[in-house]
Amino acid sequence: MKHATGLLLLGLVFTTRGSFIDENDVHSPSRYSRQVSDGDNDNTTDTFEAVTSKSSEDLQTTPASMAVVLEMLDNYDQRLRPDFRGGAVTVTFQLYILTMGSISEASMDYIVTVFMRQQWNDPRFIYHGFDGNLTLYDTVIDQVWLPDVFFVNEKAAGFSSSTGTSRMMRVHPNGDVLYSTKKTALLACPMNFRLYPMDSQECSMKIESFSHTTADIKLEWSELPVIVNEAISLPEFRISGVHSKRCDAVREVGTFSCLEGQFRMVRRMGYYIIQTYIPSILIVILSWLTFWISPEIAPARVALGITTVLTSTTFTAINRSTMPRFSYVRAIDVWLLACSFFIFCALVEFAAVHFLFKRHKKFGFTGRFRRFFGLDPTPSEGAEEIRMENAENKPAESAEGERRHRTFEELKNLYQRRARRIDVAARILFPVAFLIFNAGYWGVFLPQYEG
Repeated sequence: MKHATGLLLLGLVFTTRGSFIDENDVHSPSRYSRQVSDGDNDNTTDTFEAVTSKSSEDLQTTPASMAVVLEMLDNYDQRLRPDFRGGAVTVTFQLYILTMGSISEASMDYIVTVFMRQQWNDPRFIYHGFDGNLTLYDTVIDQVWLPDVFFVNEKAAGFSSSTGTSRMMRVHPNGDVLYSTKKTALLACPMNFRLYPMDSQECSMKIESFSHTTADIKLEWSELPVIVNEAISLPEFRISGVHSKRCDAVREVGTFSCLEGQFRMVRRMGYYIIQTYIPSILIVILSWLTFWISPEIAPARVALGITTVLTSTTFTAINRSTMPRFSYVRAIDVWLLACSFFIFCALVEFAAVHFLFKRHKKFGFTGRFRRFFGLDPTPSEGAEEIRMENAENKPAESAEGERRHRTFEELKNLYQRRARRIDVAARILFPVAFLIFNAGYWGVFLPQYEG
């Protein structure tokens, strides 16, 4: 009795139409600024002067009310749930998402601060004598039965409140109990990055009863199950929708009631367009500059080609370093691999051109292959007639020998012209192929983006 009375005096605030005032404390009005409910507004505050101005009839009911409350708490047993041996206790939940952030793709989790508002009916708290509500604080809440719920997908919860007060309980005369507590937790969020960075992730918050099955406790969503603070602004994501559903868990020991709130988050693409897509496009275009550099200036073309290849490889490595080591291919992997392929092909093209530019003899290609790439141009009609006339007048051996023997300068000019033709063709083929790839890439992935 004495223990409960002491707890009540320390942690109980009355929100009634009257307030109990001790005669010995009349001379300390500043000590009695407390909330007083008038039935219409629960947030109004009456000071000592306002309380003393109330009628004596209101004040006469207060001592009796205090006695009723003291007796109610003394007879209360927190070890038993409400309506013990009766039906299951229905606990109504509402979640108010205060803050959300620190969404990590590498560890697949996020940090959330939430107000968990729970409401149930406890017949042991039914009282008469006044129609006000009772607000209990920490010292008294510890002596009251509470639902033993926990976050199913919780990874860590070592966060303490900076104010020291993070829970509140309000008791109504009909036995309805409203319990609100502030929680900050690190929750797991399984993610799928196949469309990254045009992906959308769905993170959830699962609340489940720990020890009581559905025969004892049944969790239900309120009319407004999940409320998100409008001031929340995530740098990389946009919350596009909030959903709620049940997720009852069936285990060997029984069925446990579970509630799940889901947050649909769409990734913002602005950062990746500026940091990845535009720079990679510029690097690919930079690799094409080698087609305008003469094959004779090999050091310049080699330096430019190697630089672009290494830069593309670094882009890919940096992008992968912030992600878990999964095996599937993402949308941005397709882009970076294609850009690396175009840059690598530009370097291979220079190697072929340089090899041909320095080679002063024919390759062992077929005639059709040489004619297609301009390595063995078809002679004009006049030249063909002259060659035929010479072939009739001269022995076959001398004509064949004449065709085989050319001067060094003629061979050199021939293969240099052929090498330059390859560069000219590459100036057109590479940009056209890259444009076709862009049309296919954005045509496939952009329709799947929810942003």
